[in-house]
Amino acid sequence: MTEPRSQCTTAGVAQAVDTWYATTTDGDTVVLAFPDAPAIWLVHRPHAQVYWQTEGRRGLTLSLVDARQRLAIVQGRHSPGTAVAALRAAAGAGHC
Repeated sequence: MTEPRSQCTTAGVAQAVDTWYATTTDGDTVVLAFPDAPAIWLVHRPHAQVYWQTEGRRGLTLSLVDARQRLAIVQGRHSPGTAVAALRAAAGAGHC
């Protein structure tokens, strides 16, 4: 039996990342905690860039576009909706 598809689609992830980035300033951080995967820290950087660090690993600076794509992949594998909900909460927006 397949798991029902979340309403928080890839487009929802992209919008949530964009909203979070637009409503935060350099250095602001959000932690995305997944029940079945390591936590991810996203840190707002200037010039449409995000510092991405996974729990227990070294981080890297990504473009906002790359961060959106990477987060969509992670969310597709682990607990759909979790990342979008955390980003929207950090941005002060509603849930999906």
